Amino acid sequence: MTQKTALVIDDTFANRDFLERLLMTAGFDVHGAGTGKAGLDLAAEIDDLALAVIDMQLPDMNGLQLTYSLRQRYPQAYLIVATMHDERSLMESVFLKGGNVFLVKPHGFMELYKRLTTISLEELRQNGAVVIDQYGPRPFTVVARA
Repeated sequence: MTQKTALVIDDTFANRDFLERLLMTAGFDVHGAGTGKAGLDLAAEIDDLALAVIDMQLPDMNGLQLTYSLRQRYPQAYLIVATMHDERSLMESVFLKGGNVFLVKPHGFMELYKRLTTISLEELRQNGAVVIDQYGPRPFTVVARA
């Protein structure tokens, strides 16, 4: 069985390093980038991206732009947007751009690890939109706008 490929895009080295190690321990072949452009360049070299953790605030683009771009290229990828901003409108935007998980830093990292090591990515994708914060994981419903 081949390892699934993951991408971590975060401009803070300590966060990127931590997430890369976390995902490696969960069994992924992990690539890291510090900017949105570097992340997209790396993604262009990956045939089958299984998972990406995307920081919301990057120096050259925001996580919404990056999420949308990665979703277009990898429709089956499990996309996680990580941020310190716990705002419902931002959550909705992430899910509307194609994100699977809205993870509030730093609370959600260990829950994410637990989920990745006990549930298959296929099952996780079927769970729909999920927020992981200090209260743990919970489903999220995007409110339809008229």
